[in-house]
Amino acid sequence: MEELHRDDKTWGALVHLGGIVGQAIMSPVGNIIGALVLWLIKRNESRFIDQEGKEALNFQITLSLIAAAIFVINGISWGFWSFGRLFRGDDVFLKHDWDFRFFSTIGLMKVVWILNLVFSIIAAVSAGKGTPYRYPISFRIVK
Repeated sequence: MEELHRDDKTWGALVHLGGIVGQAIMSPVGNIIGALVLWLIKRNESRFIDQEGKEALNFQITLSLIAAAIFVINGISWGFWSFGRLFRGDDVFLKHDWDFRFFSTIGLMKVVWILNLVFSIIAAVSAGKGTPYRYPISFRIVK
């Protein structure tokens, strides 16, 4: 294995952290943009940075797809719930009773955020030591 330069390790770690920063600034696609921008800037300078950038980008895309699925399922669920209330003659728009579906969606999105936080930090620490990291939950889209 080739000896990594300190800058390679630093940028390898930063590209993993780019997803966290991006998600905090502009959720739900900011995580992809954060990792993508850092990877595109430095990918040609080192094979290690290129490898870590692809790994981080694939993980962030996976999390965004999971978040999109949660929102779609939530939208369909709320649609059926609202239609059912309307069909029964309930006042859908004036009666604001919070439903379990709303809180479960928030909970699932928090799980996605925590997954991003935990795994990105683990990956950044690993890359900072010069060890390649492979996320346990990731679609391999960018090769």
